[in-house]
Amino acid sequence: MIAAPISDSFRKFLSNDHFLIDLSSSGSSENIIGIVTSNKLNLQAEQLQSYPNLKWIARMGSGLEIVDQIYCREKGIQVFSSPAGIANAVAEHLTGMLLSLRHHICRSAQEIRQGHWLREPNRGRELQHMTLGIIGYGHTGSAFAGKMQAFTQNILAYDKYKSGFGNSIVREVSLNELMERADIVSFHVPLTEETRHYYNDTWMKSMKHSHILLNASRGAVVHTPTVLRGLQSGLITGACLDVLEEESLMPELLSHENNLLAQIQSYPVIITPHIAGYTFEATEKMSEELMRQLLEQGLYPTR
Repeated sequence: MIAAPISDSFRKFLSNDHFLIDLSSSGSSENIIGIVTSNKLNLQAEQLQSYPNLKWIARMGSGLEIVDQIYCREKGIQVFSSPAGIANAVAEHLTGMLLSLRHHICRSAQEIRQGHWLREPNRGRELQHMTLGIIGYGHTGSAFAGKMQAFTQNILAYDKYKSGFGNSIVREVSLNELMERADIVSFHVPLTEETRHYYNDTWMKSMKHSHILLNASRGAVVHTPTVLRGLQSGLITGACLDVLEEESLMPELLSHENNLLAQIQSYPVIITPHIAGYTFEATEKMSEELMRQLLEQGLYPTR
């Protein structure tokens, strides 16, 4: 069952005569032996029980909170993800958001469309002397650090479950040191019980400096009301958010006047609709990554 955009080569790969390709999730669930999914399909035990012959789940992207991994282990269902495939796309997107925020690119372009030519209010600020703090140094965190090396030599990184990754540009530090020194904080962590609302009022107030907040990992990592309070108090001087905890409620939320996002966007904030890793190239890379894993595990029955 294909429940996510995939590359043509991946579709051809799965179109072996041994496989049933079901694009609409219809038909007999007993025939489904593999599922290619994205963050739009939540595969918890209740849903997975409908597929008694399921052998594998391939996740386009990162973040396996959408899959009941305990159930999969109990039933011998192999689960694959493709975080490397989106790393460059997310890194480019975040870099673009941050540059646009600091140089007022989106705002001034919109003002010109409205007939306003405003120079002084849109005077930018450079990144060169700012200190970037990266939380989580996996595929996307390290890719973002790679992009940002062109703009600042002051890059700190903290990862609770990883060490020995520092280099001449990126300095591995404790969380306390990062919170003491960083002017920009960017989250690159999975969503777990440990990281849900990781960035909350307590975390925000523990930062020594007012700071810019970046999040392109999972919406619930950052508590959205905290962002508004931080902007109101000045503890947050700007934010770039590609993910939000309220994504599933977005149509209803946006229909209300003076909603939470409208209040947040009255400050220096750029919000995009969860598209950081959603590029044509990333789809190809994720597809290749999953194909390789399926082949390595012998889950693709060659002719």
